[in-house]
Parts: sequence; structure tokens; C-alpha cells
Amino acid sequence: MSRPNVLVIMTDQQRADHLGCYGNSIVRTPNIDALAARGTRFDRFYVANPICQPNRAALATGQLTSVNGCRQNGIPLGLDCTTYADVLRAAGYRTGLVGKAHFQSVSPVPARLPTAAGNGAAPPTPFDLARRSQRCGPDYEHEIRTGWIDNPDREVPTPYYGFDHLRLCIGHGDQVEGHYTGWLRDRLNGAPDPRGRKAALGTDANDTPQLWRTAVPEALYPTAFVGEEACTFLQDQSDDPFLLVASFPDPHHPFTPPGRYFDMYDPADIPLPESFGHRTAARTDLPDHIQRVYEIGAEKPDAYWPFHSDAETTRQMIALNYGAITMIDDWVGRMLDTLARSGKAANTIVIFMSDHGDYMGDHGTVLKHGLHSHGLIRVPLIWADPRREAGVSTVQGSAIDFAPTLLQSAGLKCPVGMQGRDLLAEDAENLPVLIEDSGLAFASDDGRTASRTLVHDGWRMTVFEGSDLGELFDLEADPHELSNLWFDPGSADRRAAMMQQLALRMIALRDTSLLPTHQA
Repeated sequence: MSRPNVLVIMTDQQRADHLGCYGNSIVRTPNIDALAARGTRFDRFYVANPICQPNRAALATGQLTSVNGCRQNGIPLGLDCTTYADVLRAAGYRTGLVGKAHFQSVSPVPARLPTAAGNGAAPPTPFDLARRSQRCGPDYEHEIRTGWIDNPDREVPTPYYGFDHLRLCIGHGDQVEGHYTGWLRDRLNGAPDPRGRKAALGTDANDTPQLWRTAVPEALYPTAFVGEEACTFLQDQSDDPFLLVASFPDPHHPFTPPGRYFDMYDPADIPLPESFGHRTAARTDLPDHIQRVYEIGAEKPDAYWPFHSDAETTRQMIALNYGAITMIDDWVGRMLDTLARSGKAANTIVIFMSDHGDYMGDHGTVLKHGLHSHGLIRVPLIWADPRREAGVSTVQGSAIDFAPTLLQSAGLKCPVGMQGRDLLAEDAENLPVLIEDSGLAFASDDGRTASRTLVHDGWRMTVFEGSDLGELFDLEADPHELSNLWFDPGSADRRAAMMQQLALRMIALRDTSLLPTHQA
């Protein structure tokens, strides 16, 4: 298999432990579990950034978000960036992406300009901003949701970050736009649009934040769109090798699995996380801007910020999250059946992964943003390569390692500037994982809300910008992260060692993409 095909199946905001093959005894994922049984399951794979857009940029480029520039939601991935799809396309691969891309911004709302020095001064002038090209304008507005509402038949110039075939989903739950909008319209054949809370069925749970019983039938739900479009691509009989990314917008909130998947799991059967009663809001060892993030979530529980939820609601959310995952698993089975019928399965690497996790009740909270709890930063990675024996890998990996591993599995060299390494190499080391987070600038008066996390040798350490507070957890002795050892005298040596490792990792992962052209 000199030029293998590649099928990447990605979910959105799914924890590693929300799969049967990762130890979950409730959620039913037989097709993904079977994939893991014949592939390599990575037990220690982490994000490079715990938010959608930046971590997808890290996966695509093999670069930290501080290097590719997509530091946070709202900063598009540069059109001049090189993705693994670009490299495969240049090598003769047919490239396709169906579902969620999120390489560009999805909201039409302009961001607030930064102050000149974070101290209330006037914002920068256009001249100041022009010193570095800002990623804005029509070329960076292909994923704005309202643009698809206004024109469901619009097209996106291709290749789009290396993908020649593109069928987009933009949004989550049953509130998805993109190419899905035109697909849904054609199938509704004049019937009313069934999307959203306003069209929800019945009254049970429909007033609860982040969940309602959708009126969208199973066959018309975004998960079905992604599955159908993926199967269509897989049926192509071209002899050229292919790369297909099937990117589901679920199980990300809002939690609206359709039809039988809504009632598939009884909330009464859902255990709460061990840390549920150890609520973030009760902690006194966190900086004000972190607490402010959770206050924003309490003010806007139907938005995107984390919030504290009661036991009953949390169980409902987890049950619906499981329903969405099982629906995805059913479509994974159909996609793999289609691949088998195409006769190309023996020459295809199949990968299952997620962009980041979700608190899902950890420390009494749901969703994301804020703290780098283990359920948020550890994600599944299943790598089924017909050339490799099945097994479990304990090699500690980062999102920046995905692109290099994929390219080298295809027998291709990595372009200059990719910072990751091949996780499948025989000599792959357990390197420390660096996680970047630009934070939420409006959660602090001075805008200093960034954090950096290091996962290494069974420990997690997080350093907060502008604060002498931090987090230090022994993940082996304290897997639920209940005891912060940041100020523990007995852990002072460990904290110092982790700080040194953090500095060394930041040095090692400096940007090397700009090369010297002369000696001086």
C-alpha cells in the first residue's frame, strides 16, 4: 500500500471517555469500538488548544496556534498556511471535506478592537493594524452563517485549504447552515423549516438551556447529511488515492439528537462525574478572569460559555450527548460498509478523532472555555491502518502531531514549519504536551486572560496570565483533579520541574517556518 487512501472521521466537542472503547459502559458505539479493535487506540492524545477553530487549525497545519496565527475563535486560518490536505493534493490525492470545517469565522458579529496597551487607551489606527495583514474581507467570509441563510446556493472557491470537494455544515445541533441548508430545502419540498427551538416538538425539556426535542427527522438531520455525502464520495470509482474528512457537527451543544436518539438513554441511568460536587464556583484558588468566564455562562446559559448545571439537567445533557454519539456511530457503520463495497477498504487508513472535549459535568460545569480539565483537553484518536497490527498506544501526543503522522503514513515528507512528529514511529517519545489558550479578553479589564498548560509525566500544570495562581494536579493519584497542589510545599519541586519543562517546550516549538536567506 504505497499510496493509501485516508478517511478521517471527526466529531465536535467529544470527550475520549464518551466511547465504549475508552471505557464507557453506557454509551453504545459498536462501530467505532470495532474500528479501535482493529486499529491503534491512543490513550493519551491531547489538544493543542481547547477551542474549536484554533485546534482544528493545529490539526490541519501541524503547528501551534501561536505559529499559524489562529489563536482563538474569530481568527481565520491564513489562506497562505499549508495543510496536510494541501500536501496530499499536491501528491495526486482527490481531497474532500464534508461537514464542519471551521477554518474561518462563522459569526457575522465584528470583534471588539483591542486597546493600544490593554489599559483603556484608544484602539489601534488602521495604520497600526496594517503592519501585519489582517485575515478579513470576502476571502475570509466563506463560513459566515448568515451568508448561507441569505444564499443557500452559494459556492466556495476551491481548493479550500487543500480540499477540492467541499460540502459544508456550519453550526451545531439542529441549527446548521452551509451546503446542508440547500440539501435540507430540497428534501423538505416546500414544508416548513423544522430547525431550532422555536419549531421543537412537545414541551418536555424544551425550556432547559442547551436542549430541546428537535422537529428535524433522523433522515434530514445534519448527521445524516454528513454521512450521506461521505458515502457518495466513497462510491467514486476513480483510481486516484483519496483523502476524505467526514466532520460531524455533533455531539456539540445544543443537544438535539433526532427521533429515537433523543430517548435512547435514560437520564436516571447516567452517573455524574466524581468531581460533580467539587464545583468550580466554590474554588478560591482561581484568578478573577477565570471566575468571570463562569459568571458569563450563568448569565447566558444558551450561548457558548461554560456554566454550572444542576444534577438533573446535567444527566439530561449527558444522555442526549450519548444519543448524538450513537447516531454518529450508526453512520460510521454505514460509511465503513460503503468503503468495503467500493473494494478500497484494504488500501484505506481510517481515523476517528474529535477536535476537543467538554466538561460534561466535571466540577459541576458543562461546555468549554476556562479551565483545562482533563475531560476538555484529552480526546479520542483511533488509527486503523491495514498495514499495522492492532493495539493501544501510550505515546503522549498533541494535535500538532496529527498532520505529520498522517503525511508520513502516506509516505510523504512534512513541509518545513510543521512542528509535530510521527506518533506511529518506533522511536516516538512521550514528549510534554503544550496547550495554548488565548482566553476571553472581555473577561478581564486589562484583557490579560491567556493561559498555558503542560501535560507531562502524569501531571497537569496550568499557568494563568497576570496571576501568581495556577493549577498543579497529579493525574495518577488524583484523576478527577480534586486537589490543586500549586501551593503545596511537598509539590514545590514538581512545580519547578514542570515550569522548566514548560519553558523548554515553548523554546522547542518556536516558529521555524521563516528561513534565513543570507548569513547576515
